[in-house]
Amino acid sequence: MIRALILDVDGVLTDGGLILDGTGRDAKRFHARDGVGVKLALTAGWRVLFLTARSSEAARARAEELGAEWAMGIAHKESHLEAWLREAGLAWEDAAYVADDLLDLGALRRVGWPIAVADAAREVREAARYVTALPGGNGAVREAVEWLLERDGIRERTIAAFLARREGFAVGKSRSGRSGPRKEAIDGPGPRGETKPSAGEPTESPREETRKNR
Repeated sequence: MIRALILDVDGVLTDGGLILDGTGRDAKRFHARDGVGVKLALTAGWRVLFLTARSSEAARARAEELGAEWAMGIAHKESHLEAWLREAGLAWEDAAYVADDLLDLGALRRVGWPIAVADAAREVREAARYVTALPGGNGAVREAVEWLLERDGIRERTIAAFLARREGFAVGKSRSGRSGPRKEAIDGPGPRGETKPSAGEPTESPREETRKNR
């Protein structure tokens, strides 16, 4: 029985591309269907961990908005995962790991359910019990989760429970707004033809890190 899902970030939850600004901060593109895959795993009662050797605010934000645990800047994934599983009271056989590159091999060879994305390194694909049809960052995690749910015989039940969620499906903070008439249609244009703001209208004005669900 699967009880934990470990996800590499770069190359699994993303397509492996790195975007760095002039200060070294990164930006990442995540796939919405992978987000649903994470939610399905959590609905099934699995622990979900984002595990990456690279410190990334973008990856941490994505983990937190989905409700997953995270460990960033991890130099030795296998030893970190061993401690994490022990603390959680889980065995290696209880865990699934979705990977793409050589840094994941040590841990991948020990878990009960090793999975490689379609564009993973050859050695990773050879070590996997399942290789996704989709590449990293393009729905491979969702595919892997559904395959695992099928193996456990709980896919339909988990999807039904996910769709019945009373809290709905929003990710991040709830926000709303509406369009109203342009202010100049009521008060006329401001100086130099500029529209006056409405009353109350807003104006624009690296180490190891981990996070657990409490």
